[in-house]
Amino acid sequence: MAFRIIESCTGCTACEKRCPTKAISGERKELFVIDPVLCIDCGACGVVCPEAAIYDTYGAPQELLKKNQRPYAFVDELACTGCDKCEERCPFDCLHLARVDDPNSPYFEVMEVEESKCTGCKECEKACPYDAIFVFRKDQLPDWLATSKVRKAESEEAEAA
Repeated sequence: MAFRIIESCTGCTACEKRCPTKAISGERKELFVIDPVLCIDCGACGVVCPEAAIYDTYGAPQELLKKNQRPYAFVDELACTGCDKCEERCPFDCLHLARVDDPNSPYFEVMEVEESKCTGCKECEKACPYDAIFVFRKDQLPDWLATSKVRKAESEEAEAA
């Protein structure tokens, strides 16, 4: 079952812009609808709805979250093998491999998240065979994921410039 939009929708288009699968459609200032075939139940739409007009699969209204509260993908760099499965599945092209310049890392590349593009749709989390990518609200991020543990080559090049 998919998310749904109720009559209090004002047609602001925020949900339509945020939907990773283009499941939401409608005319500006009119009631929008969600195509249940295209909806992946990610909840990306609900966190941007100013009218709380989006309900999840279980009938619970979704709350508007401030930008620093919204869910994003976070990579456990010590578990990431750079297999690229999450990047292939990401509908927003927000995941990219970064070269590792850390002699303690067993891998040459690890995944990085481009936060400005990430909606927290959880498709990457579902795709990762190594349990190395997780979606959390930014304000509820566990300490073990909060800081980078792997030195990446791009970071050092940027600092040197």
